[in-house]
Amino acid sequence: MTEERTAPDSPTGPTPSPDGVRTQAAVWRNGLTAVTALLAAALIVRGPGDLADLHWIGQVLAGALLLAGFVLLVRAALLAVTAAAPSAEPAARSVATARRFAVAGLGLVGLTVLGGWLAPAAPAPANLIQLTYDHGIICGLVSLEPDGYVTVLPDPGQPANRITAKARTLVPISSIHGMTEVGVCEPPATLPTPAP
Repeated sequence: MTEERTAPDSPTGPTPSPDGVRTQAAVWRNGLTAVTALLAAALIVRGPGDLADLHWIGQVLAGALLLAGFVLLVRAALLAVTAAAPSAEPAARSVATARRFAVAGLGLVGLTVLGGWLAPAAPAPANLIQLTYDHGIICGLVSLEPDGYVTVLPDPGQPANRITAKARTLVPISSIHGMTEVGVCEPPATLPTPAP
C-alpha cells in the first residue's frame, strides 16, 4: 500500500473559491452591520455621559475619534456588501480591506471609550458664596467650621476687589443676613450700609 501525500501548502495558501469568498463577505457584511448598529445605539442611548466631564479639548478629540471610527466601520461594511455581490470581481481583496477597516474602526472606538474612562476630569468650578452680614459683603469659598462661624476663604482665581476675601475670614453666623451662590465675586451695584 502506498500513502498518498499532499503537497506542502504554498506560502500564500490555497486560493479560495469565488463562492467561498462571497459567503465570507456576506458573513462580514452581516457582522459589521450588526456591530456598527449596536455601537451606534449604545452611544446614543448611553449618551456622552462618560465624556461630559472631560476638558473641552478632550471632548473634541473624543468626538473626532468616534466619528473616524464609525466612518471606518461603515466603509468596512460597504466593502463587505460589495464583495458579497455576485458581480464583484476582486471579492477577496475587498474582504481583506474590509477586515482592516473593521479592525481600525473598532480600535478607534475602543481607544476613545477607554480614553474617556481614564482621562482626568476637568476641574469643577468653585462654588463661590457672597455673604451679606453686619459689616458689609464678603465673597469667597465657604465652609462651616468652626461651630458658630462661617469661614470665608479667598479664591485665587477671583479678581481683587473690595468684597473678595483677602485672607481666611471668620463671620459669626448670627451676623449673617443673606448668602448667595455666585460665579464671580463682583461687588453689587449698591453695597449695604454696615450696621453701627
